[in-house]
Parts: sequence; C-alpha cells; structure tokens
Amino acid sequence: MSTTLIPRSTLPSEVCTRLRNEIIEAVWKPGVRLQERILTERYGVSRSPLREAFQSLASEGLIELTANRGAVVTTPTLELAISYYNILRVLETLAIELACDNASNAEIAEVEALNDQMKQYAYKEDSQAFFHANNEVHRKIVEISGNVPLADTHLVISRQIIRIQNLNGLLEHSLKESIDEHDETIAGLKKRDKEKASQSFSKHLKTVEDNLRSRLTVE
Repeated sequence: MSTTLIPRSTLPSEVCTRLRNEIIEAVWKPGVRLQERILTERYGVSRSPLREAFQSLASEGLIELTANRGAVVTTPTLELAISYYNILRVLETLAIELACDNASNAEIAEVEALNDQMKQYAYKEDSQAFFHANNEVHRKIVEISGNVPLADTHLVISRQIIRIQNLNGLLEHSLKESIDEHDETIAGLKKRDKEKASQSFSKHLKTVEDNLRSRLTVE
C-alpha cells in the first residue's frame, strides 16, 4: 500500500477520518487485525493519535479492541445491520417530509440534478458510480431537511450501511425500479406533497431493506 503522510496540525481527527473511511470502503476487511506498526508507517504518524482513533472507531462499532489481538475490524451481522437500517429509514422518511416544508426551490433542484446524474450512470451500466450517486441523492435530501441534528445522526448511521454495501455489493433492487422510485419521490418533493414524497421514499427504502436482509442471510 502507498504511503500518504498526514499534516501534524490535524493528526487526531484526520487519522480517525482516514481510518474510518478505509474501513467503510472495505480497504480493511472484517476480522482483520489493524497492526499499529503498519498504520503508523502508512499515515506517517506516531502511535498516540492512532490509538485515539482506535477508541473513537470502537465507539462507532467499526472496530473491536481486544486484549489478545488489539484492534480488529468488526464483522457486520444481519441483526445489527437491520437495526442500523431501521434507524436510517426513520431518519430519511422524516427528512423528505421536512424537506417538503423547508427546502428552497434551488435546493430541490440540486436533488433533481444529482438524481439525473445517478440515472446517467445507470444508463452507462456503471454500477459503482450509480451506487455513489444514489447515496448522494439520499444524503442531499437529508441535508435540505433543515434539521441539523437529524443530518448529523444520519451521517453516522449511513456510514454503517455504506460499509455493508461496499462489502456485499449494491443493495438496490433493479436500477430501473430504483430510478422510478427516486423520480416519484422527487416529483412529490417538487410539488411539496409530503404524503406522496413520503410514500414513494418509504416504498423505496423498504425494498432496499428487503435486499439487505436477503444479501446478509446469503452471506
């Protein structure tokens, strides 16, 4: 692996962010022991900020600190994944309802533009780009809800689901169905029709949950 040094002024938070992202992106697989020597060389840091990062990531459930093996990347279970996703569904359903009330026309246009970009990736059959764009659409809806605590909580929870997607593949159903459900949701948002937007988004999120259950059960 290549070495990318981190500026010392932002060491504690930057080490945590870098390692968190690498775990979420499946650079470090479940069950892997995170060796301090390798990581200190990889990031160009001392053990102290790395150990602070371990504590933070352990509290987020991304790693487990054990007496015998040290820091070990956790393995998502079906039960835990569904628990996270149930929270995510509630947050995103509330977010679309709040966005109908609070979002500006310009913000709604941003959601629509991101959704159009997502559709382009689908037409190109670029599933990885589609996956990232899909997450951006969901995240933007949350951001334009106007509820900062909701957005902060969503950021933490969504990391867990994105990690599972990176480990197990895209959790969306057929891309066409996903696009249709997104289009219905955004149509409701543009009309500021809370009931329509919420129903469409809830249907979409329920289908993704079903695929999550199926995927992890097979695994």
